[in-house]
Amino acid sequence: MKTLLVLVALMTFAADPTWELELTTGEVLRGRLVEQNDDFVVFEHPVLGRLTIPAGSVQTLRELPATPAPVAAEAAPSEPAIMDDAIVVKPVTKVKGTWDSTFSLGLNASSGKTDEGSFRLSLDSVYQDPNKKFTFDSFYLYKQTESIATENKLTAGIRGDWPFAGSLWGYFGQGRYDFDEFQSWRHRLTAGGGFTYLLVDLDRIEPANDTKRTNTLTFSAHGGIGLNREFGSLNTEIEYEGILGLNFAWRISRRQRFTIDGTIFPGISDSGEYRFVSRANWSLRLDNLDGITLNAGYFYEYQSDADPGIDPNDLQFFISLGIDF
Repeated sequence: MKTLLVLVALMTFAADPTWELELTTGEVLRGRLVEQNDDFVVFEHPVLGRLTIPAGSVQTLRELPATPAPVAAEAAPSEPAIMDDAIVVKPVTKVKGTWDSTFSLGLNASSGKTDEGSFRLSLDSVYQDPNKKFTFDSFYLYKQTESIATENKLTAGIRGDWPFAGSLWGYFGQGRYDFDEFQSWRHRLTAGGGFTYLLVDLDRIEPANDTKRTNTLTFSAHGGIGLNREFGSLNTEIEYEGILGLNFAWRISRRQRFTIDGTIFPGISDSGEYRFVSRANWSLRLDNLDGITLNAGYFYEYQSDADPGIDPNDLQFFISLGIDF
């Protein structure tokens, strides 16, 4: 019975105009084209059913010529029937990804009852196309008072986001390295992954039109499972933890951007313990200086299981000048 249904489906598709879709992996599918845009292709296959395929996975998409209707035997055609062998090829438009990077430097010095000085270097980069987004962030902070170091830390992390085609859901993976001379640990590695959900997207509510609107706004949530390991502390075992967070990004205008996020990492291996990390950044592109931005924001981390004598709160505010490239 199943074989009969498959044969009927194949005969039905064979009677209609068909399309041929070649994937970047080499597989070739024949069926009917339902929908095509810059993000994905919806393809109806006689056996596999309706498929939603990311545009980046499609090599070519072409329409096959319809089979001409049979001519009655007693009707002698005045001219021999000629079938046009030409195939109309409709390539899928592949949208190229974009890079957005900023290198920033902040300096501070004061002299009076105490002499203080600090500097902060940061590098942030984002790559995005319709199928994925990669975010890299890093900064190094050094501060001293009366020639004695009071802050010396480095953090660098990367995160990848992959939305499901035509859905508000997606998935993510992330990893981070931290160094801090004045924490209960010296080095720390963290990694994890899970799912994301787009709560608000201004482009969905009010489609973008650069001639009328320059702002964009997104608000998303993410959740998953991760692990971390500390080096140079009293606890050097691998710890498993949950991941629950919110991300808010607002391009206020062509010159201004604001981002803020917060993530809590509740302990799984050690229930009752948790970490909380939050950061914010506001940037303003200066009119008369091409590619130069003014940046201000904060970084905050709380760790409930800090070693004795270590402050569990770590809060820094910063102002810096950056170069966009």
